[in-house]
Amino acid sequence: MVNCICVSVGVGAGGRIFLNLASASDDEDELELKEYEKMGGKNEGLSKLMMMKDFDRDDEDDEEYVKEVLDTAIATLEPETTRSKLSIFRTALSLLRLLRSGIRKIKVLDYDTYTNHPEFPDVDLSLMKMMDGAPPINEVLSPRKLGRLILRILKTQLALDTVLDGVNNASSQEEAYKACFTKPRIGWFGILPNPQNFLPPPYAVDNWEKDSEFARQFFCGTNPLMIEVAKDPEKQLSKNIVNHFGKNKLQELTDKNQLLFVSYDDLADLKVNPHQMFPLPMNDESGPDGGPAPQVHPKFFYAPIVAFTYDYDKDELDVLGIQLERTDDARVYTKNTCGENEWLVVKCQVIAADSNMHQWVNHLGKTHFTMEPHIIASYNTLRQARHPLYTFLRQTSRDTLVLNWAARGSLVKYDANAFGDYQSPVGVGQVMQLINKMWSRYSFFESTGLPNELASRGFTEDVQIPAYLYREDGMKLWNAIGGFATDFVDEVFDSDEAVASDEVVQEWAKETTDPDKGAVKGFPTSFEDKETVAKVLQTIMWMASGLHAAVNFPQYDEFAYVPNKPWHLRADLSTIPKDDAEIREWMFENMFPHINTDDDWLRKSTNTLVTDEHAAIDSLAMVHLLTTPSESCLDNLSDRFERVGREAYDKFLKNLNVISEEIEARNEEAEKANKAPYNYLNPSNVPSSIDI
Repeated sequence: MVNCICVSVGVGAGGRIFLNLASASDDEDELELKEYEKMGGKNEGLSKLMMMKDFDRDDEDDEEYVKEVLDTAIATLEPETTRSKLSIFRTALSLLRLLRSGIRKIKVLDYDTYTNHPEFPDVDLSLMKMMDGAPPINEVLSPRKLGRLILRILKTQLALDTVLDGVNNASSQEEAYKACFTKPRIGWFGILPNPQNFLPPPYAVDNWEKDSEFARQFFCGTNPLMIEVAKDPEKQLSKNIVNHFGKNKLQELTDKNQLLFVSYDDLADLKVNPHQMFPLPMNDESGPDGGPAPQVHPKFFYAPIVAFTYDYDKDELDVLGIQLERTDDARVYTKNTCGENEWLVVKCQVIAADSNMHQWVNHLGKTHFTMEPHIIASYNTLRQARHPLYTFLRQTSRDTLVLNWAARGSLVKYDANAFGDYQSPVGVGQVMQLINKMWSRYSFFESTGLPNELASRGFTEDVQIPAYLYREDGMKLWNAIGGFATDFVDEVFDSDEAVASDEVVQEWAKETTDPDKGAVKGFPTSFEDKETVAKVLQTIMWMASGLHAAVNFPQYDEFAYVPNKPWHLRADLSTIPKDDAEIREWMFENMFPHINTDDDWLRKSTNTLVTDEHAAIDSLAMVHLLTTPSESCLDNLSDRFERVGREAYDKFLKNLNVISEEIEARNEEAEKANKAPYNYLNPSNVPSSIDI
């Protein structure tokens, strides 16, 4: 049996719901499929798809079978696009058809650069490299993986079918958001577990308004990469914040390592704000009559600066103050100078800004797209030569090329109805500017190596903050990966001289750093010793596993309940009611993404644009798909290291098991105390590659 990962739902203290990922056997998928059919789900092609054998990843002549698999997947999805209201079905079907027509048999991958976006034709985006064209046939998702993803979407639709009446009949927009989730328990007094609890209500539903939860998510949420320890508040914070709280008070907090902050500087440099949902010229023919799409759906964003204080006795982060605007007279908001609802709106504006830096820069940019040139370079050199180092690196690259290709054809496509345009307030053109700016500052070891990246944000070894669980768990995983990489390299090379004389390894370094190929700054231009090779393997595996897991898998827990983590907001503070008592209703009716579902799901237009009214439901479906558990986590790769690295992996596995036990013990205590667990860096839940 090959282990895979499946999702289950646990009920913690106080009835709160937590998503738990656990190992399961091969036949778990068959059980899930039968469960889906038992609940009324029907799809004849799905079981056929999931039972098809995998491709031979070393056989470039398997092209016809790959196309047969894709044809089966297309046939499975086609009927759902007419039955379902979710735009994700149409997007997936379009991508599969495009992949079917574009896959090719090729031994060497070529590089390409990102072109300028039509909305900003004069802004150069060519720094970062990507794969030229569609992925080769041996990088296509396996039949089982395709089936699991389609099943995930089908179960999402099935769950939504059970709740949409409640959403549409809710007494208010606020209640409609809460009605989006399935009930964990059913029957009299909730005595029975709900077998259709596919969309369980996350922890955030009952906790999103608390300052403590707002702050905690900067340590343990989807975006733990923004928060910094203040070292020089007069330089790192704004004059407005310094003047408001006083430089002496801030310096005192700094001296005790109690002052932390986030600052969304890159958002402040973007030129178009608000940005339209269907921007021109990409939507010149997308309007109701085949003309330009109406420019009537603005999305607003700020570039906030937030100051926090850390209480070492309580082991808790708290909000000190928030500045939204970047003007000399910008107001500094605090909980003591705001009405209760005004303060909530201000925090939501911060979270919306954070959502965009998370989703597009720290998730898509720093993991998916940053990993791509590494995959291409190792594919072209180590894989072609069947070098033993590729045994290690192959585990870090599975499924990433095809997923990145799909992201460029959907999330950030340069075309009408792009997900990044209708869900993000900055739009695809400015998303790509943010990623390009990140890459302009990038250096391999400094930006991706965990200790260096943490230190760049002030989290040096002398600063101990136990509540920062991304750092606590991340460093354990980083060190375990480092030991594995060192042991693996020791099995492959007898000496430093063997490394220096290995022509294939030198070619790998050359291609990765070549400005016309990988163009990865900070990567070694040559290898002279085993230590450097091990350090590179450690850094690449961390990026593909721990880093990506930390920014990807919290998405359902945070984004599913839209008020907790909105992708965009429809209003800024210029139209906020003056009476604090009126603000809460205004916030749900006018600021958050729409939750309406009872009208037509599609605008009657040439390109069937997704309407603004359904952004919240589309967001829920997307994050549910993006958190599909992996089949290939760090602790179930034994069969991948049978020829080389066996002893190294066995030792690694023992270390991973210790880490898992420590994390699970801590989480048990958290749940007993009615606190949110942090399980995203539990090795049992961390994929070895960016495979979703």
